[in-house]
Parts: sequence; structure tokens; C-alpha cells
Amino acid sequence: MSSISTQIDVAAVREAAGSVPDPEIRRTLGELDLLDEVEVVADGDVVVRYHLTSPLCPSPFAIQIGREVRRRVELVPGVRACRVDIHDHFIAADISQQVNEGDVTEPPSWL
Repeated sequence: MSSISTQIDVAAVREAAGSVPDPEIRRTLGELDLLDEVEVVADGDVVVRYHLTSPLCPSPFAIQIGREVRRRVELVPGVRACRVDIHDHFIAADISQQVNEGDVTEPPSWL
């Protein structure tokens, strides 16, 4: 048996993640240079690390942004799952946990 490895276009993942707008500022994560890292960790699994404009960003906005990053990245061909990690926020661990739970197939209402 042969193993088929899925090739993930990291630039496409970065573009998808970077296209998410901040709901207050209305500029994208890419425009604001908030994407820290995109990493392919396993066949079809990706991790996106980012930070927000403020370490005190209201958690509902931080969660919405993170979930939208997940949703968009999981639409990239070859991506099976995306974990999103936020950095430099006073409750980063809690936000990351909420972002990575559940289904994210629907875009948020603020888009």
C-alpha cells in the first residue's frame, strides 16, 4: 500500500487566515501584520498563531476572530483541521480553547 500525503499550500493558508478582518478596526489580520506563524503539523493539520492589536481586546471579539480564522483556513484545499493559537492576550489560553471547540462552518454575523 502506498501512503498519499496531502500537500498544503502554506501561502494559501496564510492568505486565508490573513483575510479575516478585525470587527472593530475593519482591517484584516494580514494588513495589520498580526499573523505570527503558520505551521503544517501533520498530514492535513495546520496551526495558525496570531496576536491582536491589544492584549486587552474584548474576549468576544478575540473569539470571533479566531473562529473565523479556523473557518477560512479549513476551506483551503488539503487542510483537514486547523488549530488557532492566540498570543499576547491576558486570557490567551481561555480564548484559544473556545476558538478551537466545536464547528465553525458558518461565517459570523459581523462579516
